[in-house]
Amino acid sequence: MLQNILSFYIQGLLLAALTVVFCSLTWFILRAAKGVDKTHKERQDFLFDLLMINVMTIPIVAFGIVGILLMLKA
Repeated sequence: MLQNILSFYIQGLLLAALTVVFCSLTWFILRAAKGVDKTHKERQDFLFDLLMINVMTIPIVAFGIVGILLMLKA
């Protein structure tokens, strides 16, 4: 049972990482296309904030995906 939960968490972590990175990359590209950040420092600050958001949200989204995977497999 523990092995099943661990495999679901690894799958959820992978899916969450891909989803969050894709969304943040899309957000970064759209923001760069609009020219919101004028200076290099502003772009660097935004990129740092985006990386911190990714680090904080990937585990949370992974637990949500694990719940969905458990419901689908049951």
